[in-house]
Amino acid sequence: AVAIRMRPLNNAEGNNERTWKVLPKYASIAQTTRDGKPLSERITGRTFFTFDKTFGEDTNNKQVYNSVAKGIVNSAVDGLNGTIFAYGQTSSGKTYTMQGAGNLEQGMGGEGGVVHMAANDIFSQIVQKQERIFLVRVSFLEIYNEEVRDLLGDPNQTLKIREDPRRGVYVESNEEVVTDFDGLLKILVRGDKSRTFASTAMNERSSRSHTILRITIESREKDADEGMDIENREPSSDGAVRISTLNLVDLAGSESVRHTGATGERQKEGGLINQSLLTLSRVIVALGAPNQTHINFRDSKLTRILQPSLSGNARMAVICCATPSELYLEETRSTLQFASRAKLVKTNAQVNEVLDERSMIRRLQKQLAEAKR
Repeated sequence: AVAIRMRPLNNAEGNNERTWKVLPKYASIAQTTRDGKPLSERITGRTFFTFDKTFGEDTNNKQVYNSVAKGIVNSAVDGLNGTIFAYGQTSSGKTYTMQGAGNLEQGMGGEGGVVHMAANDIFSQIVQKQERIFLVRVSFLEIYNEEVRDLLGDPNQTLKIREDPRRGVYVESNEEVVTDFDGLLKILVRGDKSRTFASTAMNERSSRSHTILRITIESREKDADEGMDIENREPSSDGAVRISTLNLVDLAGSESVRHTGATGERQKEGGLINQSLLTLSRVIVALGAPNQTHINFRDSKLTRILQPSLSGNARMAVICCATPSELYLEETRSTLQFASRAKLVKTNAQVNEVLDERSMIRRLQKQLAEAKR
């Protein structure tokens, strides 16, 4: 699914006219005249766009989550991979959509974001599925200046992207097992404190990196006589384990130097951000083409890490955030054009079941059983 979220004008844009209008009845966005009416000459892909979902300026995070993300989160608990992106220019509302009001620590006190609601839904679903045993583990990565960093480990260490015939593309980062919503929230808060932010003319706290919160969910059916305590049972010798990954991706914002006033290090960061987002756009164009040829996932760290999600076996949602301000007319048009390309990508997610040592839940149960002998 591809959705557009139009945020209200902020203080810096207060004196500017709106040049984009959400038409919720048609799930469309239209460029408007100064009196707020859609342009008489509608040009698809330039002044008029249609998506799966559109959200106007008065929409809250809960409405966005329920409409776009909730189904993907719930299916991840059932073994289907999922990826949810937030995309848009600097100061368009991406981090607000993903993390909510204030910061992660305050999110549930104000308006929580997609990550809070996803975490809450995962553990609510697990409680309801009494017939299965679950193991949830989390990693938190940052891509800054085309270097991959572990937000739960040493921030000065650069991680390598690896590929394995069985595991596919992966990063050897820290993973932590979590057992409830509060445990997951603590990891989010800890990782967010290590994330790279800086002040620009457009945004006092501008994200200077892409982040990928990866939640891996494993489960297996309980034996007929098995209790809830994972430590008191030897694992059954057969029975597949479902393993799914949910990626929650908060992309750094594309930006224009004429708006951010960036110089020196900020300008370098912005250039690399734009370069990686351009690569993401090219990959999405190639994925949406009817006759796919070679797709250059290796052209950026972002597309390389997300290759498994982008190339098929994952449900995907893209939430594109934008401003209606005439000040950023072309930047918003660019975001809408990216979203149109993303809408052409087709994926085919299937439940992932394994019987080998890739399953951590089986390894842990085996170790516990051997320790009791």
